[in-house]
Amino acid sequence: MLARKVVTRRGRRFRGYFPSHKLHRMVAWESLLERDAILLLEISPGVVSFQEQPTVIQYFDGKSLCDYYPDFEVVLADGSVFHLEVKTTSKLKSPKVATKFAAIATHYQERGMGFRVVTEQELQREPLLSNAQDLAYLRGKTSRSLPSFHELRTDLGADVIAFAKAEDILGRDTVLHLIAHGMLGCDISQPLTGNTLLTIQEGGRNDSVLF
Repeated sequence: MLARKVVTRRGRRFRGYFPSHKLHRMVAWESLLERDAILLLEISPGVVSFQEQPTVIQYFDGKSLCDYYPDFEVVLADGSVFHLEVKTTSKLKSPKVATKFAAIATHYQERGMGFRVVTEQELQREPLLSNAQDLAYLRGKTSRSLPSFHELRTDLGADVIAFAKAEDILGRDTVLHLIAHGMLGCDISQPLTGNTLLTIQEGGRNDSVLF
């Protein structure tokens, strides 16, 4: 359940929903930058689940208690949890906003809780964002039966293989679907070329987060 209602008719900002294959539901966002954050959370192999507007946090700003609603709660494959705030660099340059989030960060640190602030510099890097968009689309459209880990290892003959060689064996479409589903891992912050190294990911998951 959301700590507060996200998508409303009020205001002029872009708002909408993202169809999450990972969560099997629609995820609400209230800025285009939040939508990009959801996309990278969706594709990040190390992210098990995430929740928008998960709770309300009360922190002390030096004068009084204030309410803060983190944008996301993120659960990682190693069991750790952190709250995520999405802000533009221009907003963070405001002394008032910077002071607010310094107090919020102190609140989390004093309680041993994870907290991160990300901006367009992390979320909209290319070719990371474009690659993530393409892979998320494939992930949502996959209807085929993909090979198991053991079948994949047998077909490829190695746990690490160049994209071009895997493409020759399995076909480009299958390789891209395997990357989209986390069964083949690679660095999608770089262009996908014939020389891109692919690693078989047993269980379809590793510890990586894409920002």
